[in-house]
Amino acid sequence: MKKLLIVSGFTFLSFFSFANANIVNAEEQFIDSIHAEETVIYDNSGEKVEPIRVSEENNDLITPLGAHYPTSTKWLNNGASYQSNEFSASGRRYGGYLFNSSTTRKFRVTFRKGGFGANLTSTAAYPGNIEESFNLPLSGSPYTLTTTRFFYFLVDNPNQGQTYHVRALN
Repeated sequence: MKKLLIVSGFTFLSFFSFANANIVNAEEQFIDSIHAEETVIYDNSGEKVEPIRVSEENNDLITPLGAHYPTSTKWLNNGASYQSNEFSASGRRYGGYLFNSSTTRKFRVTFRKGGFGANLTSTAAYPGNIEESFNLPLSGSPYTLTTTRFFYFLVDNPNQGQTYHVRALN
């Protein structure tokens, strides 16, 4: 009986302490300094490329259609670059890597034989969690991309031999 009384008292005090806990309003904004900066892409004419807009009301979320989006990260530090292999076959094809850099936020992207889509995500662990998506036609190449996010390329029904080249800019 004594144990029951002690447990009941402890439970009552625990409830009372939770009831007086600080309440945080849902309207208070959490600012993530890593992602506070906007992703900006300019084409070869200096025109800003707008991201593809989706409607959350219609549940038009951007999701990868294929099963093989990239899971390996290529870090392009100190002006390093990467040249993709030639794309072939039909259907949706993904580049082999997510890209990022610890030394710059700016990249030069050049396409050959066709344009690409670019998907941006905040984490390499979940490349399917796309935050922004851009359509980058061949006519605008080369592009200058400024971002803190991870990014990767995709193409639907690529032209035979279609490639991309990414270079970190200092």
